[in-house]
Parts: sequence; structure tokens; C-alpha cells
Amino acid sequence: MNTRDLEYFEALTKIKNFSQVAAEFGVTQPTITMALKRLETHFGIQLIDRDQSHARITVTPAGEKLAGHVQVITAELTAAEAELARARSGKIRFGLPPIIGNYYFPTLHRR
Repeated sequence: MNTRDLEYFEALTKIKNFSQVAAEFGVTQPTITMALKRLETHFGIQLIDRDQSHARITVTPAGEKLAGHVQVITAELTAAEAELARARSGKIRFGLPPIIGNYYFPTLHRR
């Protein structure tokens, strides 16, 4: 499963327009359609209901459930990326409240 497909799906559940989602990500509309098709195939259930006659889409109950999970997944991925970026920097950030930092740390540092 491609995490980008999940991002497209999350935007689609909010915007509810394939062309607008495609424009937001700078891709073509068929890219969004194929991403949705991959997700629906992977999970084996319809996530979006397309009403071609009224040019409207609605999110199915299964799609609503997945959308909730996608928010958690993307938040976790963002947190993991930030944590790994800090790990790559090789620096350790050490923080102390001002009273402790100003009073105790200078005495510890001299030893």
C-alpha cells in the first residue's frame, strides 16, 4: 500500500472532488482515481460512492472509518519523520528549567 494513496484519499474525503484533489497535489485526475481504486481493491470494499448523474461523490461508512484511521496514520508518519530527522542530526537536545540550569548546571559542568 502506498502512503500517498492514503493522502489522496484523505483529501478526497474532505474536498469531495477528484479534479480539485488532483490540482491540490499537482497530479492528474486519473492519478487520484487509480489511487482510490488501489485502496478499494486492497481493502475489498467501496470507499467512495460516485453519483455520475449529479457529478457528486459521497463517502461510504467504510470510507468514513478508513478516513479516521488515515488521520492517525499520517500523524504518526509525520511524527516518525521528525523523530528520525532529529536522530540523523547527531545532536542531543538537553533542556532544564531556568532555575536548575542557572544554579546547578554550572557547578556540574566545572567538574
